Amino acid sequence: MIYFGCSQWGYSSWKGIIYPQNAKPGKFLYHYSREFNCVEVNPTYHDYVEPERITHWQQQVSEGFKFCPKFPKLISHDKMLYGIKELTDDFVYRAGLFGESLGICFLQLHPDFMPEELPVLDAFLKNLPKDFKISIELKPKFLDHTQTREAAFRILAENNAGIVILDTRDTFSLLNKYKLTNHSAFIRFNSYGIEIDRPRIDNWIKMITAWSAKGLPEIYFFLHFPDSAADMDSLFYAKEKFERLSNTANPNE
Repeated sequence: MIYFGCSQWGYSSWKGIIYPQNAKPGKFLYHYSREFNCVEVNPTYHDYVEPERITHWQQQVSEGFKFCPKFPKLISHDKMLYGIKELTDDFVYRAGLFGESLGICFLQLHPDFMPEELPVLDAFLKNLPKDFKISIELKPKFLDHTQTREAAFRILAENNAGIVILDTRDTFSLLNKYKLTNHSAFIRFNSYGIEIDRPRIDNWIKMITAWSAKGLPEIYFFLHFPDSAADMDSLFYAKEKFERLSNTANPNE
């Protein structure tokens, strides 16, 4: 299944473009889920989300929609994976409240998390439930050197964890270093304007088409872009491309 969405749904500038002109903020997610089939849940990065809020979100989305919660910074950044078992158990419990709407959770490693600390990441992953879906965002320093890169990929693969492929200015030259570590793909794509984005999106469509043809069961692509109606060209271009691809790859959906 191919999922395409954005990093959030709360863009007020989308009123009259993606959302109805008179849409209330409390209905943004409802309208978002009629245009996209997934979203990153970044509020979970900043704080623990109450169960009632998760239930409210679930009630608004269309069937088949997926939420992809981000691990709290208290786990990934403040404590940097040290001494976080109870915090992790609590996050896993709350993520489970999304039920059938839960996609892949993702964790962004702190910039100061060092390659020598990979055993800490390994222990963290081993303590997660076996059926818990997670992808890890590595920093560029993990990709620069072959030995470090392969060690990180091996740990992810051994724990059935995916890798977050980060497509930004900082990683343009490193995209060919990534490789999939389980049966999923998770791409976070930063937009820099349609002239720069168009060939990048086209390249991703080719790659995702190939992955889909090989039977990769879960592919997520998240577009990050400035909150400005003037910068919507990339969103509409990518949305059209992914809708065509999804109709081809998932004809019965």
